[in-house]
Amino acid sequence: MQSLAARHEADLRLLGLQNRWLTLSVLLGAILTVIAVIWFLFAGYYLTSDTGRRALSIDLRVFWAAARLMLAGEPLAAFDMSRLAAEHGENPGEWMPWLYPPGYLLLIAPLGAMSFANAYLATTLVSVGLIFLAVRPFTAGSWPLGLGMTLAPAYLPTLFLGQNALFWLAGLLAAIAALRAERWILAGILIGGLTLKPQLGLLLPVALLATGLWSTILAATGTAILLAVIPTWIFGVEYWPLLRDGWAAQGRWVASSIDQINYMVGSLRLFTQLGVANDTALQLQYVVMAISALAVFLLWRSSRVSFDAKVAGLLSAMLLSAPYLWYYEAAMMAAIALFLARSGALPQIWPRWILLFVLWLGGSLQFVNVFQGARLAWLFGEVIVGPTLIVCLALCFLPTARPQHALPETI
Repeated sequence: MQSLAARHEADLRLLGLQNRWLTLSVLLGAILTVIAVIWFLFAGYYLTSDTGRRALSIDLRVFWAAARLMLAGEPLAAFDMSRLAAEHGENPGEWMPWLYPPGYLLLIAPLGAMSFANAYLATTLVSVGLIFLAVRPFTAGSWPLGLGMTLAPAYLPTLFLGQNALFWLAGLLAAIAALRAERWILAGILIGGLTLKPQLGLLLPVALLATGLWSTILAATGTAILLAVIPTWIFGVEYWPLLRDGWAAQGRWVASSIDQINYMVGSLRLFTQLGVANDTALQLQYVVMAISALAVFLLWRSSRVSFDAKVAGLLSAMLLSAPYLWYYEAAMMAAIALFLARSGALPQIWPRWILLFVLWLGGSLQFVNVFQGARLAWLFGEVIVGPTLIVCLALCFLPTARPQHALPETI
């Protein structure tokens, strides 16, 4: 899908950005990320060492409790928030439902056999390890760029919460690497695996259809079916109506309270902060989804757009089109920076550094609201994230430098 010559050109373009100041910035950001992660883990062990506290009040508690219920022989109890709360013991009145397909519950089962602190440690180490492996094919062998993409500040929210955004991002990057290498079946299998968290991958089929990658589509479909059928055979068909009802309840909750959820960063939240009524904002979000889908189709259909620009555009559109986007899911913005830098779509003027820096930070700026009572959410969240993603998507449509001499991309 990308010729070796075009890949080499993209590598050189990426390496051309490297300088002393970039290396120092990456080192500083990586050190801060490591310090923060160590602090998170220490807090997990310290606070749960008290026999009266089993878990922390972070998102991981839902995964951990659901896994424990599954290992206890009650997988369907994960849909009962009172049972979940009784299992983890943290903030029982908070809206924190289980909303994942049965395959994901099966995947995280080992967490239920650990203490919460050990589950937190395992989740963190696996997340960072998978990202390290996933970004290697795209960092041109540069250790500063590899370090910056492995320990980007954009990952802090998901690492703090014990969320699964980095698992998903690593799987997506692995699928992109397989597409680039024209390993169509492997790419399809990896994309099928992403259906374990389906809400962010809605535009992937659009990209595949635009390029006519039917073998990848068939492999992804078959994998998704297997990942649904086998766990259903284990847990029972009753799982799916409960999941459907959970998704519906989540949708109603988001639609009614989006203007009050301070840790969302998507365009839907931005519309409400601009004074648009919740129902109208939801209709506008559907328009954004349609425009994003069209943009992805046009990008991936074009023979003049480089592979890396197509990927950057796809990732930007995926975040823009997400019906609701939490700040930990903005971890993907670091990957957008990487592919924009590789694509040649960045203008050769100094504001590009501001754009790359904002992307590298992702939702980490809004992360400070955890300690500031969300007083700065309006600034650090959707006001920055949404417009930045629009700029990134627009840049992907610009011609590359001297397109008439550009090295060929292959499909």
